[in-house]
This record gives sequence, C-alpha cells and structure tokens, in this order.
Amino acid sequence: MKKKVVKMISLMMAAVLALGCTACGSTGGEAADTGSNGTAEADDSAAESSDDSTGAGEEKVTVTLWSQFSDPNSTDGNYVAFYNALESIKTDMPNVEVVHEGTESESYKVKLKTAMAGNELPDVFFNWGAGTMKPYVDAGLVLPLDEYMTDDVKSRILGGTLDNFIFDGKTYGYPYSVAVASLYINTELFEQNNVKVPETYDELLEAVDAFNAAGITPISLGEKDLWPGLMIFGIHAIRMAGAEDFNAALNGTGSFDTPEMAEAAKRVQELAARGGFGSSAMGTSEDDAVAAFKQGRAAMMFMGSWLNGDCEAEDAAVKGKISVIKFPVIEGGKGSIDEFHGGSGETFLVSSSTEYPAEAAAVAQYICEKMSKDQYLAGSGMPAWEADMGDTADLNRLSQEIATLTADATGYVYWLDSLTGGSKADTLMNEIAKLIDGSETPEDFCKNLQALNE
Repeated sequence: MKKKVVKMISLMMAAVLALGCTACGSTGGEAADTGSNGTAEADDSAAESSDDSTGAGEEKVTVTLWSQFSDPNSTDGNYVAFYNALESIKTDMPNVEVVHEGTESESYKVKLKTAMAGNELPDVFFNWGAGTMKPYVDAGLVLPLDEYMTDDVKSRILGGTLDNFIFDGKTYGYPYSVAVASLYINTELFEQNNVKVPETYDELLEAVDAFNAAGITPISLGEKDLWPGLMIFGIHAIRMAGAEDFNAALNGTGSFDTPEMAEAAKRVQELAARGGFGSSAMGTSEDDAVAAFKQGRAAMMFMGSWLNGDCEAEDAAVKGKISVIKFPVIEGGKGSIDEFHGGSGETFLVSSSTEYPAEAAAVAQYICEKMSKDQYLAGSGMPAWEADMGDTADLNRLSQEIATLTADATGYVYWLDSLTGGSKADTLMNEIAKLIDGSETPEDFCKNLQALNE
C-alpha cells in the first residue's frame, strides 16, 4: 500500500510536543568508522538538499562525526537507520568524507562533556534536545542552522518536531524521530498464567502480584543506568498531575511539591516495594533488562518505541508475542490516558568551530532526514519528516500499534533527562533511584526536586 506516513500520524503530531534515554536505549559495541549496516538508497530529497555544498567539481572535505551508535550490527532500529545513512552518504555526498566515531551511550555522555570543556567537539555530533543541548547553545559551541533551512526543507519537517531544538528564536538541530513510551506486554506470559492485561492501575498491581507468585519478573527495569527510572516516575507523574502541570514543574514555572506529585512518587515506591521490578533492578543495566524481556523472562516493560526493533528481531524469543498498551490511568489522578511520555528530541548538532559549516550542516540534515524514514521502517519511533514510505505491508507491527495508540494524543512530556539537562537531570535521576530503593520518602523526594526550581 502506497502512502505518505504523515497522513497516518497527523493527529499525533497535532498535539503540542512538550518542551522538555534517552534517554534512549542502546546496545553496546566498539567504535566504528564509516558504518556498513545496510545500503538503502537515500531519499531523493535528502540528496538534492545537499547538492549546493557537494558539487562534483569541488574539493573533497572531511567532516568528523560522533554518535552514540557504537554497534553497526545492532538490531535496534535507530542503529540500523544510522548506519544506512552513513553508508548512503558516500554516494549521495561524494565530495564529503564522513569520519565516524561511535561510543556507547553512557560513555558517550562523558566523552561529550570532556570535549565541550576543552572546546574539542567534532564537526557534527549526536545530542539530545531541550535542556541537554542548551549548555552548548549558551556557550556558543553549536551553529544555528536557520540559514541552511530552506523553505523546501522546512516544508518536509513535521509540525512540532523542531520545538526542542529552538532557543531564542534560532534553530540548532534537525529532528529525525518521534519516540513514545508505552507499556510493552508479553501476551504469551499473560495467557499462560491466566493474567488479565491491565486496563486500570489496580489491575496492573494485580498482574504484578500474579507474576511474582509465578516466579516471573513483572516489569523489567535496568535502574543501574538510572535513566530508566526517570521513565517510570515520568509516566506516574503524567497520570497523577497531568502533562501540563508536570511540564510546568520540570521547566520551573510550576511545583513538584504538590499532592499529585507526592502521590506519583508514593505509587512508584510502592510498586518497587511490591516487587514490581523484580529483586535486582538496582543492579541491572538497561541492556540486561532489555535482554531479559527479549528472552521472555519478564512480563512487561515500560520503554520507548526504540524497543520495537529488539522485540521483533529474528533472534528474539518474544518475536510475535509482544503487544503495546497505554499505561493505565490512576484513580484520582488529573492525567488523561491519551497523554504520553516522549516526543521529538534527538538530533545531530554542528560545531560552531567547524571549518566547513555548509558541508557539516548538510551532513547533519542528510543523516536526520534519511534516518527519519529508515528508523520508522526498521520499527523504532515515528518519523519527523514527510516521506513516501512505499509498501509498508511488512512494517514492524509494534510501530503500527503505537501509531494507533497515539492517534488521539492530547499531550506529551519529553524525556526528563533531556528536558532538564545538566546537574538538574543528574539530581532527578539520583532522587528517583532513592525513591525506588526506598531510601527516601515521597515527601522528601518532592521537596528535593522543588529545591531545583528555587
């Protein structure tokens, strides 16, 4: 069936993507040079948009590129899409040599901070939007891209997807994906153990109890890496306080110290104490948590749509057995079932010190536009660019389910670490870890978070 994906997701993108782990999941691996995981032909529009800076008669320039996409063999749809783009750029931008260096996600964050402090950033580098990239903007380390965004380019970018890359009226990044967190459920385990798929929060707790009794981890969580806990608290806060009030608290115009936030924190702590995340979540990495779910050793996982590719990979024991549902509403909460955790916020920034600003900007645009299509087709996230997807009959079925889930979205709260950034994000992660391990009360948790806004 021939169609433009923009039609399928227009309702989803009509909702305002809230400003403010990536928190994005990743698969570890060694650094790569110019990747080779696929040779998909680049979109004509992406190739054409770079013609002005890569004409056949021009001298070839070298553009350095850093990313968190460290494993060219990963089945994660974002990895697949990135390496497709890295390969096809060789043909579509022949006068630019892209030298890529990939570093695993957590190490990558440290690497960027070190490079930023020493003003030794590469020409182009992967980054998260909103609060995470703001320090680079404030320090004058990244290049505004507005002069390179022609009307034609702007017309292909879906509405709302640039919001997290705009500061003081200037745009610093191109989007490539809209990621949404959902509750992933192993339907086989639910059926085998005669457990009802939860439609209410009470039913979620009943499912937790049933799977614990059966010796099955109810909800897989890799809290050793800290950012997954942000997502767990995030969805509870959305359900209790509502997206609008939660966004206000995160950007400093509202408060964390409210009855709704306290109740959200209390629910998270009670869920952990109930065994909702098994017995070893605090010592489990996100990679191991994904592996456990992928192998059928956990009944549920609350995660972003980048998980789609892992669940439907050929080596996944759960292939064909996973479904996605909306996280249940909490009785008494102000949030709607159609408010979601996620949005558009990953990009490639251009260093303000690059010797080749036009070429570097063209590389950033090319990769983002190419990835937008390919990551969607690979089953990770929704596209941020308009594109003809061709025959989508074999599209990852979980991506299709998420498109249906989010068709009536009324609000979004972006990933908390990316939205807040810097030390505030670090404090959020550590405070939530204390909440989950029971070392801090919900009341103190809320007061400590509110102190960040004062």
